[in-house]
Amino acid sequence: MYIDILKKIVNNYEHYKNIAVNLEWAEFSSKYYEWFNNYHIGMFVTVCDFPEGYVKNNFEQAYVQTVLTYIAYAEEFKKYSSAEIIEYIAKNEVFYTDYIYHKDLRMKTVTEDYLINEIWWHAFYNSVREDKVNSLIPYITGAENIKIYDELYGCYVGEHTFISIKDNSIMIIDYVTWGY
Repeated sequence: MYIDILKKIVNNYEHYKNIAVNLEWAEFSSKYYEWFNNYHIGMFVTVCDFPEGYVKNNFEQAYVQTVLTYIAYAEEFKKYSSAEIIEYIAKNEVFYTDYIYHKDLRMKTVTEDYLINEIWWHAFYNSVREDKVNSLIPYITGAENIKIYDELYGCYVGEHTFISIKDNSIMIIDYVTWGY
């Protein structure tokens, strides 16, 4: 269901930008995790909890808002308003396309077990506490879980990304390897 809509947004900066520029920022809460305790492999997690049914009824806007939230966190734009962030991103396409563009775009849905096992592997490698990992599981169970593949051996850009989508939440997990 959501994968078909994602295929229209991912790798289409103009469509993404049009959604962002016209976005009415929804109320939400967010959480961020950076699991990079060991060199070469790590993961960024962005979780956005929206009002009940918001994602289901406004998926494109919710997805773009989640990505903008991730960019604001990663680029340390927290002190700026959402309008300022959107304007800055819209004017700096060359830099920000990496957040929405995947050079070797392939998407597929994955099972809950598959994604949970991926998270546990990365958590084990990075010595992440069990309670931190368990806090992500509710966002995966009962969600549409989508894997976006990217080119192999990236440098600071996600090699693959998982997106877990529920009626009131979106979680983006970006796996990164670098420095080979």
